[in-house]
Amino acid sequence: MRLKLNLNLENENLPIQYRKSVISFIKLSLSEYNEEYYKKFYNKRDNIIKPYTFSVFFKSPQFKEDEIIIKDKRIELNISIADYETSIIIYNAFNHQKNKKFPLNKNSWTLKNINMIMEKEIVDNELDIRFMSPLVVRSRINKKDYYYSFNDKEFLDTLKMNVKEQLKITNIPIEIVDNFNIETINAKKVIVKFYEKKIETSVGTFKISGDKILLEYLYKAGMGSKHSSGFGMFKII
Repeated sequence: MRLKLNLNLENENLPIQYRKSVISFIKLSLSEYNEEYYKKFYNKRDNIIKPYTFSVFFKSPQFKEDEIIIKDKRIELNISIADYETSIIIYNAFNHQKNKKFPLNKNSWTLKNINMIMEKEIVDNELDIRFMSPLVVRSRINKKDYYYSFNDKEFLDTLKMNVKEQLKITNIPIEIVDNFNIETINAKKVIVKFYEKKIETSVGTFKISGDKILLEYLYKAGMGSKHSSGFGMFKII
């Protein structure tokens, strides 16, 4: 299921690390609606793999060091969820937040409406895609994180490792990832600040190929590391 949430800001100043605010909003929505699902996806100890991703769209934003100026005070939050049960829970959780103020740093937003977006049917083993939020490809070596963009030689193999990690919460065999491939059409490297780190990411258009079951899951759940934190969401073009 794909949802589009329309949020109205109280004023035009949005924190530069808006993904943290979206994550907090998801947590609040789940905790107030379904404590069991909140605990299933979030706790203080574990990095839990989640079957969803999100992206945020602003109209004509002005980026500053610590904030984004949104003149029309509107935010479009897109979220895609891989399985039906989680989709219904998240939809209902958001629905219970409609017309309530959600506090931000020196601001707040209010969820005005939720729309369901039609998903495209995947009928081929090859797709042209455009990322709606940056793709994060990460390896962890000796407790240190390394990030790769599309031009790095480690990019494809590391992305496959990230995708195999994603599939651990599914019934899809991880061996299916071995035949997965991604090719650049028109892409660029972007450095994104996330929490206390500046991480290397990739944006733009790509061609992906592989088993249709895998492509469908990535389309719905997002692709790569940190997909549930507002990275790796894409649309089919």
